[in-house]
Amino acid sequence: MPSAHANGAELFYLEVGKGVPCLVMHGGLGVDHTQFRDGLDPLGDVLRLVYYDHRCNGRSGRPPIETLTLEQLADDADALRSHLGYERVAVLGHSYGGCLALQHALRHPRHLSHLVLVGTTAAWDYTEELVAELRRRRPRPAVLAAFLDLPADDATFARNQELVAAALGFHALGPARAKRLFGETLWSPAANARSRELMAGCDVVSRLGEIDVPTLILSGRHDFFCPPSQAERLRRGIRGSQLVVFEQSGHYPFVEEAEAFRHAVRAWLAQPSKQAARELA
Repeated sequence: MPSAHANGAELFYLEVGKGVPCLVMHGGLGVDHTQFRDGLDPLGDVLRLVYYDHRCNGRSGRPPIETLTLEQLADDADALRSHLGYERVAVLGHSYGGCLALQHALRHPRHLSHLVLVGTTAAWDYTEELVAELRRRRPRPAVLAAFLDLPADDATFARNQELVAAALGFHALGPARAKRLFGETLWSPAANARSRELMAGCDVVSRLGEIDVPTLILSGRHDFFCPPSQAERLRRGIRGSQLVVFEQSGHYPFVEEAEAFRHAVRAWLAQPSKQAARELA
């Protein structure tokens, strides 16, 4: 099992494909990279996908949970880049992983070639919008309890994640696909709890204008957790960024509309320059 030593933690990683090297940052926290494999592996014809698990998550080492900070996770990613011998890498981040991708872009801009933000936000500051959407959707009490819960054991965390993904994460897919999404996940409830403590520090709205690499923003029209309004805020803030909204997707467009998702990534990568990306914005 390949691993890299990064700032006192062992990071599991797996490389798939060829082309532009791309670090894939999972969200959660408390989950791992495995949920991406079905949707992203076919992009191996244009990207050298570097799947990895953040410290305290998945197959990576679990140093003291206090070492899990936004800054440390961004620095870990850059240490992994250095370990692999890449001068610059693309970064793809989903959900909470998108927040980490933004942190990385701001802390290590010289080592970033492209940025892909999937179902994410520049700040977790839209509680009123989430509450209004919950009232509209009226999920079952068990779903709401699972969404708010902070379980301490893997089994309960797994059940909660599958239940919430099926009821609030997906637009049209159901429990069977949610179970498959997390079928190989190694859980970390402690990392999930820690990530909620760090949410306030994710706010980079005022710094989006500092990001100066080709940026693709991908959003599901029915994403409950990171709605299209947040994707639009990212588009407005990041100069020259391009936004694609998937009309039949929720929080997981790389699963729900996998072919369309991959087509959008390939088409964007095929653009000849950053200037071309800006002209499409």
